[in-house]
Amino acid sequence: MISLRRPTEGKGHHFAVLLMSLTVVAWGLSIISTKIVLSQIPPVTIAFFRYSIATAALVPLAFITHSLHKVTIKDLAAIIITSLLGIVFYFIFENNALVYTTASNASMLVAAMPMFTLIIEAIFFRQRVSWKMFVCILISMIGVYLVVTGDGSLDFSSSRFYGNMLMLGAMICWVVYTFLNRNLGEKYSGTAVITYQSLASVFLFVPFVLLEISKWPKLVSINLAILGNLIFLGVFCSALEYLCYVYSVKRLGSTVSMTFLNLIPVVTVISSFVLIQETLLPMELLGMGIIMGSIYGLNKVTIGSKASSDKEKKAQQLVAVVHKGKRSSHVYLRAILSFFRL
Repeated sequence: MISLRRPTEGKGHHFAVLLMSLTVVAWGLSIISTKIVLSQIPPVTIAFFRYSIATAALVPLAFITHSLHKVTIKDLAAIIITSLLGIVFYFIFENNALVYTTASNASMLVAAMPMFTLIIEAIFFRQRVSWKMFVCILISMIGVYLVVTGDGSLDFSSSRFYGNMLMLGAMICWVVYTFLNRNLGEKYSGTAVITYQSLASVFLFVPFVLLEISKWPKLVSINLAILGNLIFLGVFCSALEYLCYVYSVKRLGSTVSMTFLNLIPVVTVISSFVLIQETLLPMELLGMGIIMGSIYGLNKVTIGSKASSDKEKKAQQLVAVVHKGKRSSHVYLRAILSFFRL
């Protein structure tokens, strides 16, 4: 029997909503924490210690949950490459970008990442893009342009423009990482993949960190607020909240989870104004509104097309079951008629 129910209120639903809410808040505050830590610690060094702390938290958890499995040489190479792109290069770009641009701008450019992913899928993987999706992408590009330029005009000498371009570099790294990471996600658990990649990143960061040693502050000069934010980035944003996200997605589904993730830039924009008193230009606010609107529209179109596809598949399954039942009935009927002919 085919069930057409949507099991969104199953066991652990409310707990999953709580964990997803905490994840959204933590990831929304992560850029703010990075901005605060940048006041004393260089960009790449922050990323290095962030993932050193994250690895120290993830490895014991992975062992306790029996999530770690042996990897092949081929997959080990894939882990190193994805770690280099999705963690090392991504955070080199992002953390350096935050030196020049605002946390709000950075979060909005990250929020536009699904648009860039869809473009890559359409170009290289022949992903079907409807006219509605195309309109959403086009509108989002206008929003990205306004956020990147600040006032609608290109100023290559502007430090904010330079920071926004670095943020676009981080996005490119993440999009490529997403596609390369798919194969690993099919073979290993999410916990295993992120643990191996975090461990690899600690070693991969070293050559880049060595270039910043001369900029390191004296240990005694680092205040508790900086250390607290660094621990928050490592333990919560890069370790525990990722595990919470994986748990929540399994129970809430990708549709609900996607809706929650759209709130991350909202958390960042509000907290950047409240906590670090960032100011935004009118055109940047307009660009942010356009990006959020286009993301909402794309999600609605994507969810609608997925629901239609799922409904069509279920209908086909139901028709197949009915036809199978009819064929069985015909067999029984022929058997009975043959018996009476005897």
